Amino acid sequence: MAAVPPQQSLGKAAARGTGMTLATQAVRVLLQLCSVVLLARLLTPQDFGRIAMVVSVIGVADLLRDAGLSSAAVQAKTLSGAERTNLFWANLGLGVTAAAATAACEPLIVRGYGDPALGAIVFSLCGVFVISGANTQFRADLTRNLRFGSLALSDVGSQAAGIVVAIALAVAGAGFWAIVAQQVVSAVVQLSVNIWSTRWVPGWWQRGVPLRHFFRFGGGLLGTQAIYYATRNVDNVALGAYLGATELGIYSRAYQLLMMPLNMINAPMTNVALPVLSRVQHDDEVFASYLARVQLVACYLTATLFAVAAGVSEPLVTVLFGERWHEVAPIFAVLAVGGLFRAVSQIAYWIYLARGVPGAQFRLYLVTGPFVIAAILAGLPWGSIGVSIGHSIAYAALWVITLVHVGRVAKVESRPLLLNALRVMCMVSVPCGVGAWLGTLVPAPAFVQLVLGGCGALLALGGAWVLSRKVRSDTALVIGFARRAASR
Repeated sequence: MAAVPPQQSLGKAAARGTGMTLATQAVRVLLQLCSVVLLARLLTPQDFGRIAMVVSVIGVADLLRDAGLSSAAVQAKTLSGAERTNLFWANLGLGVTAAAATAACEPLIVRGYGDPALGAIVFSLCGVFVISGANTQFRADLTRNLRFGSLALSDVGSQAAGIVVAIALAVAGAGFWAIVAQQVVSAVVQLSVNIWSTRWVPGWWQRGVPLRHFFRFGGGLLGTQAIYYATRNVDNVALGAYLGATELGIYSRAYQLLMMPLNMINAPMTNVALPVLSRVQHDDEVFASYLARVQLVACYLTATLFAVAAGVSEPLVTVLFGERWHEVAPIFAVLAVGGLFRAVSQIAYWIYLARGVPGAQFRLYLVTGPFVIAAILAGLPWGSIGVSIGHSIAYAALWVITLVHVGRVAKVESRPLLLNALRVMCMVSVPCGVGAWLGTLVPAPAFVQLVLGGCGALLALGGAWVLSRKVRSDTALVIGFARRAASR
């Protein structure tokens, strides 16, 4: 078994890893914003809607491509060279299978939506599953070894290449093909960079080296992810089938604006938190200490960000997308409320994986998944805004249920985590959101309203800091963590 680094060294690794990933995500957010702003002015809601129609259905195949094996490799106490090689071939085989299954479903997708143009999109995106399958264990190796600089190079480089190609094709009048090309190019560049970073060439399949325990771990995670995927995409499928590509295109812009900070912050934080928490999973005191610190960072950054975004939704959408996308603003504001709860619920996901109990999470999602889907579909008669309200209500309830459940099955005190998150949301996040909204009430151009909203949020944060000793100690901890993250 690999030796567990001393707590101080591991803490520094976690802080520096968080600093690296957050700095990387700042660059990625900037790139993504450029992409969103330019493509929204070059493409139509129908273009975005068609891509969303296809991706919301075939994206489930990407879960099959991974099968939870990347997290299983990261979480494993030891990983031999033979196991690593066999995992590579397993993921590559799963990627080929996912591509074949997607191609076979093309007639059903076209018939289900009633749009023949979707067929070419389906076939074009099949190859991404094969490329991503080959990339899975290269990326897992970088994550397992805490090589956050290499991951940063891969993520930023692939995203930048995809965005450049997409914008060039959109300017040339390629329509939705610009977004298709963006995904293909990003996958190819990311695989190439990760191969170069790991300097690892897989050998041939090693007979007699079982992967049963990896698939057992990954299987529970795969089931959970499949249910979670359904809850995240049922809105896109239902809106596309019920109201068409244009309405879905408007909703998808709001949803992308929601998911951009979630993906840009939570996914990299998982890359840091999972390997660190996995190494201290058997030391309950250290484990609880790390959980509390990571949760504070997530609450003060991500949850507060969503509250502020909801407050400034109207000028934010106008500045990013332009006046013709004004219908996105109220949808995004409602979705951002649900995003606040999705942000703070990430801590439960880390606990399930780090403690090695993904099967318990899967069993919970078998019960809660249908509830989330029903809540989202209940709003369908009221269009995109009704679906958004159902989405936010469902995720608020799911956060509480999941945190209580993970505390019981993983033997973690969930009550302090629940109360701390509520405290931060009530004392910091919500006041900042209200302050941001008040700033937008001033009659002024959209950009000025956005600046005033930001100032209102900062004033609310300053007020909380002055009035609450606990907020002052929290912010000192977060700032101290940030300084350690920036240290070399």
